[in-house]
Order: sequence, then C-alpha cells, then structure tokens
Amino acid sequence: MIPPECEMAIQQFDAFRRGELAPGELLSLRNHLDTCRRCYAFQRHENAFLERLLTATRNARCPEELRATISQLVARESRGN
Repeated sequence: MIPPECEMAIQQFDAFRRGELAPGELLSLRNHLDTCRRCYAFQRHENAFLERLLTATRNARCPEELRATISQLVARESRGN
C-alpha cells in the first residue's frame, strides 16, 4: 500500500513537469521528494523514460492517412457540438 502523501506526489508529477503547480504545492512536492526515496526514484525514472520517448520520437512523422482520419474525426466532433 502506498502512503497517502506518496499518492498525492505521484498525482502531481505531470503538473510539476509542466510547471503548473501552485507555489505551495510545488514546495510541498519538493519537500516530499527531498525526503522520500521511493518517490524521488520514481520521479527520476519517469522523467528519464519521458526524455527517451521524446528523443526517440522527435523526428517521427504521422502518416498522412492517419492525419487525415484524425482531422476528419475532429471536424465531425466539432460539428456535433
């Protein structure tokens, strides 16, 4: 079972990476990461994984057929709202 403070920290990682945490939340998360080896290691692992994923896909291109299908679905959804 994960302690509640660790669950809260894990839920905040995405907002942390995007710089979207309020100052108090940021301070709380940083304090937690300074004292919790499990969450610190998890956050470092997650950051390394995302960096490798970005590096691997940096030059990837979406196939035109898929791009057209997505555009059609977005347009259809937009008309429905």
